[in-house]
Amino acid sequence: MTSRPTKPLAETGTESLLGRSIGQWSFLLVFPRAILLQVAHPAVGAGVAQHSVYRTDLWQRGYRTLAHLQRLAHADPADGERLGRQLRRWHRDIHGVDSHGRPYHALRPELFLWVHATYLDSILTLWDLRGRPLDAEDRRQLYRQWLRVGRCLGLRDEELPPDLDAFTAYFTATLTSLEHTEPVQHLLGPAPLTPPRPVSGLPLAAACFRAFGRVLFPHLTRMTVALLPLEALAAIGLPPANRAYSNLARGLARALNAVPWRRVPYSASVCSSHNR
Repeated sequence: MTSRPTKPLAETGTESLLGRSIGQWSFLLVFPRAILLQVAHPAVGAGVAQHSVYRTDLWQRGYRTLAHLQRLAHADPADGERLGRQLRRWHRDIHGVDSHGRPYHALRPELFLWVHATYLDSILTLWDLRGRPLDAEDRRQLYRQWLRVGRCLGLRDEELPPDLDAFTAYFTATLTSLEHTEPVQHLLGPAPLTPPRPVSGLPLAAACFRAFGRVLFPHLTRMTVALLPLEALAAIGLPPANRAYSNLARGLARALNAVPWRRVPYSASVCSSHNR
């Protein structure tokens, strides 16, 4: 079963395949996976460990990252370039030395590429979890949209894998260089198991969030690890995960895809404004 739409999707904005993928609640199931893969990169992990507030403000840090990602995914070309410049300004002063004594700078293209790559691979994983893997045409369309966002981030064409086959080869090779960094250790610890505070002013949503959080969050770390590629598990030094947790993620993805309010608030508001 594939996901072929009944009509062509837009190449940019909220109705693009990229916008639809990132703008739905089910993306939150694979977002932690992308973050864990990012900070397992030695240079990215060092930058986060030395320059981020993730130890004291983990959920707000994650929320800000997700919010900017959603804006990029829903942006038209002009807004995308503006958001990309803003992101580069935020990373301009992030540099230092990693745990092996190697210098790093957050603006190095290979680091921007790796972070960007984890989102694409996680989106493809999400469609598989839904039981609706993308067919070849959709995968090519999604890749074009991913390339466009990469250019908005300041990556040049020669720094981006030209097609999905090249991307897969690059991604698989990079997985073998991942490590059990300090941020990985933190994310695998007890901190992520405590649900963040729900949005105030929305009592029904808050009640649902608390109920959902009590059920899901004790299993969040194990579910995230279960969704990692085997190459990443080996490189980070983690044992194969219990398949029950990947089955849990699969069930949640299909359940969230079946509800009528599939889009997160930002995506829903963008859709509403476009439909007026």
